Amino acid sequence: MNILKTVDLEESPWIRPRRVVYENDEGQVLNWDYIERVNARSSVLIMPRFKESGDLIFIRQYRVILDCHVIGFPAGVISNGEDIEMCALRELEEETGYKGSIVQISPELTLNSALIKETAHCVVVELEEDATPQEQELEPSEKIEVHRVKKDQLGAFFEQAGARGDIVGAGPWYMLMACQYL
Repeated sequence: MNILKTVDLEESPWIRPRRVVYENDEGQVLNWDYIERVNARSSVLIMPRFKESGDLIFIRQYRVILDCHVIGFPAGVISNGEDIEMCALRELEEETGYKGSIVQISPELTLNSALIKETAHCVVVELEEDATPQEQELEPSEKIEVHRVKKDQLGAFFEQAGARGDIVGAGPWYMLMACQYL
């Protein structure tokens, strides 16, 4: 992918900048700027894991706004008429080629409550140990590699990603830190 230019937008079909004008407890009138998605209520973050081994699936996806690859979990926006389960299984199959069974769905979570008015649900999906992925169904804006990583190799996998210039997503990193320190 090749970035041709970056332009300022007032609004797009996908996002819009917003400003909240509010009064604090001392009576001061303040502003808070943020971004919201247009025509989307929530998204899903999918943590695919293999039943017996506990191996995880991560994706390495080129993200044009950072002009580099990001290591993360499969994810996607819930479309109109879809529920959380439908979206999670659809996005998992489109981005990775894998099919699985939902094990757990988180409560509604915030992704970055200071900047983005969007919520998400984390969905744990279990895969059969011998599962074989089908061909990905990627959109033209997507360039995704799929990686199966053993639980005890997470640190090394993220270290290798950083060494090649990739950025590791916060969710996978938090998960590694929780495994190591809790």
